[in-house]
Amino acid sequence: MLVSEILAIKGKVLYTIAPSRSMAEAVAIMTEQDVGSLVVFSQGQMTGMLTFREVLQAVHKGGAG
Repeated sequence: MLVSEILAIKGKVLYTIAPSRSMAEAVAIMTEQDVGSLVVFSQGQMTGMLTFREVLQAVHKGGAG
């Protein structure tokens, strides 16, 4: 499977978040947009990826505030 095939199925919209935003804001975006990850951008540069798995780990550790 090619990346282009995945994009054809999933769509070409990229959902992003700034590293200064809260976990609650990230969860709200992921829920509203029905996505499992957000690309983290800071000052116009990609700095990472936040996945639903990482959100669950933070909730489990009690850091979802």
